[in-house]
Amino acid sequence: MKRLELTNVRVCQRCGRGRAELATGDGVTLTVALEPVRARELAGNGSADEVRTLGELVLEQLAAGGVEVKEIVLDAGPVGLRALVSVVHGVESEVVSCTAQEGVGLAVRGRLKLYATDEALAHAIARPDAGGSETIH
Repeated sequence: MKRLELTNVRVCQRCGRGRAELATGDGVTLTVALEPVRARELAGNGSADEVRTLGELVLEQLAAGGVEVKEIVLDAGPVGLRALVSVVHGVESEVVSCTAQEGVGLAVRGRLKLYATDEALAHAIARPDAGGSETIH
């Protein structure tokens, strides 16, 4: 398992969809597809909206209930990349899954540690990003 850092958020100038580029310390990049609203939000290009996001509410309510979100791990699931969220309440811990983009959003909002399994990194290496223009698709 390797620690990830968000290095860049690319947003398609044509449709608004995007991708979060996450890097390990040894140069491997893992890319997570983002819907338009999440892409603009993570890129810092969202309009000043007074409505909180669901992720903000979830993190706040978990903390109010004494539940701590410890870390988020991106993993290769049965149908693609997913996020595994580790939560602790007292002496009990639990792992819940969500989409990779939800996991990245929670990690950024909650300033949480983000990791990737070897399987997720192998998936990224098998499908290298072509890079290039800002047309994401």
